[in-house]
Amino acid sequence: MVEDVTGYVKALIRKGIQAGASDIHFEPTMEGIVVRFRLDGYLRVIETKEEGWGPPTVSRIKLMSGMDIGERRLPQDGGFTFQIGEATEERSIDVRVATLPTIYGEKIVLRLLPHETRYQSLGSLGMSGENVFEIRKMLARSQGMILIAGPTGSGKTTTMYTMLHELQRHGRNIVSLEQPVEYRIPGINQVQIHPRTGLSFHEGLRAVLRQDPDVILVGEIRDKPTAEVAVRAALTGHLLLSTIHTLDAVGTVLRLLDMGIDPYLVNSALTGVVAQRLIRKRCRQCYGQKDCSVCHNTGFHGRVGIYEVLEIEEELHPYILNRCSATTLRRHLQKKGFTFLSSLLEKKITEGVAESIEQGHYAMHVEGDAMVR
Repeated sequence: MVEDVTGYVKALIRKGIQAGASDIHFEPTMEGIVVRFRLDGYLRVIETKEEGWGPPTVSRIKLMSGMDIGERRLPQDGGFTFQIGEATEERSIDVRVATLPTIYGEKIVLRLLPHETRYQSLGSLGMSGENVFEIRKMLARSQGMILIAGPTGSGKTTTMYTMLHELQRHGRNIVSLEQPVEYRIPGINQVQIHPRTGLSFHEGLRAVLRQDPDVILVGEIRDKPTAEVAVRAALTGHLLLSTIHTLDAVGTVLRLLDMGIDPYLVNSALTGVVAQRLIRKRCRQCYGQKDCSVCHNTGFHGRVGIYEVLEIEEELHPYILNRCSATTLRRHLQKKGFTFLSSLLEKKITEGVAESIEQGHYAMHVEGDAMVR
């Protein structure tokens, strides 16, 4: 049974990698376990195993991840490196593992993180030429803060790493603070945040400022202390990149104000915001007719990004200083010809790249032609 379980787990991981899954879920039930892959942002049932496979499967994954296999009452985190491919073309995948005790047993989620950098340029992300030009203009500055905004799973980390790749060409001292480090990038000083040991984003950022950095990456701005140090870094000769969980560019500006950052500091420190979503593409094999092995009968295969890029120019400063509402700021931007995420999604639907169902999945409505969730 041990050999069977070991082979079963490895085969499933290999299958998930080949399918392009970002996560593999092992979910205990009364009857056994259900295995689901997250493909193109959505979970899909891959298979079920009868009762008796659950505990040994969980124990094997916990052993591979360096966890305490005897501890079943508390959540645990771990990980391992998985090798795939032939000896001549072998590649490594980092597997981040998390357990959660449920009433039917331990649930396990595996996050699959390839070692290699997937994207080499901003254009390869699917951005328009105008977006690429605006972002490169912001990256060319010696100081300031650039925030990448969006919900979980919208591709923020990929965009941020791609920006780092662009900056890496200029011989700068780049330091990142991440929780966890998702992709390893040669030439960048990557720091793993450990809140339990006292190394928070806030404390880590303070330490990084003493390392003579040119560019600083902060995995996420979650609270006021981190935002305050990030603003200070951006005002003292450093270029700072970070992500934030907001719905659009305007909402990002207002979130900083809500965190307690003074409006004049937002005007001085914030260079720009890149807000984004990943939307599913129609399957080119079946075009929604289903009965398709490529898209697993969903009608969708792969995702494409949509991006709104807002540069904080001087004409926006009075709106920020006066803490005007999101509606007022969006209306001003609309008059200036700013392209919002909702318009970009509608364009993808018109072009036949995406289906109208994507609007429902993001529960959008239009307010000043802006995407709201």
